[in-house]
Amino acid sequence: MSKPMINLRLKFAGWPTITTLLLTGCMVGPKYHPPSPSATATAPPAVYKESPTQFQETDGWKVAQPQDAMLHGKWWEIYNDPELNALEEKLNIDNQNIKQFFENFMTARTLIAQAHSQLLPTVGTSLSYSASRSSSNLTNSPSANTGRVSSIGSLPFDVAWAPDLWGRVRNTIHEQQYNAQLSAADLENERLTEQASLAAFFFEIRGQDALQQLLNETVENDKKALELTRAQYETGVGDRLSVVEAEATLQTVQSQAINLGVARAQFEHAIAVLVGANASQFSIPVKPLLTNAPPIPVGMPSGLLERRPDVAAAERRMAAANAQIGIAYAAYYPSLNLSASYGYRARTSATFSTFRAGSGRLGPA
Repeated sequence: MSKPMINLRLKFAGWPTITTLLLTGCMVGPKYHPPSPSATATAPPAVYKESPTQFQETDGWKVAQPQDAMLHGKWWEIYNDPELNALEEKLNIDNQNIKQFFENFMTARTLIAQAHSQLLPTVGTSLSYSASRSSSNLTNSPSANTGRVSSIGSLPFDVAWAPDLWGRVRNTIHEQQYNAQLSAADLENERLTEQASLAAFFFEIRGQDALQQLLNETVENDKKALELTRAQYETGVGDRLSVVEAEATLQTVQSQAINLGVARAQFEHAIAVLVGANASQFSIPVKPLLTNAPPIPVGMPSGLLERRPDVAAAERRMAAANAQIGIAYAAYYPSLNLSASYGYRARTSATFSTFRAGSGRLGPA
């Protein structure tokens, strides 16, 4: 093997290692660790203080395991109300707040791809072409070329790349990933909030329909009592005070019935806003609440805390803030920008189309 060939191999032998270092680099800043219950100042007790025999668990305290990714399902179906089921399905599609949070989530996902693109080089080009003709008035000049048409075209290619030596871009990617997970948790939290509000307003209307039915019966009974009191007064058996009291009782119940109707209309309008319907054209049929509520345990299961999306959002927000620390640390270190350019130039369109003339440059920017 010739000596120039050996020197050439030795010259390029270190390029794979250098390229690997440029691509991977190192990451500065603190490494994120999810919070652990063991990191608290005091260890959790084995039993509750108030009533150890009632609340003591066989295995002691349970270490929390995040389960916010678990599907919540259609929890409203436990009420077995077809009308509520239809409203909840419409809410999941047409609710404006849910749509807004969904678009925020899609934006966060796009920012992840945008952050990934910073790891790749940037390629650009700009085609230019110019033509000129010598003036025919320059006949007295010996160097003039009267009437000659000259054209110049160029097609440059520029490549720029900044290797991620200190993890700034990778920390940016992690930050955007955490923000996307945070946006997903906010979306789920908003969806649960809207679904719960719809169910609460729906059963408020059903309860008011039952109360309205009771008030309507009370109004009819009070009218009959007023007629009887007036008849007794007119025949001389009763007194005027009893008639006044009966009228006041009837008017009080009638005003309560009117106020109840106004409150029902307000809840009905609130449901229309939740499901994205026009409030002036939306109505819920009058139907008193006749079914019993499903059994609910006295205590709130602690497992629900593991599934709460707002708790998961708080943890993801902390992870994103930790990635921002790494981005700030990377600003202390120098950055390396590499650029390369190559282009074609020609004096006529014919030679330009064949790319016969070229020039290039490679090095740090």
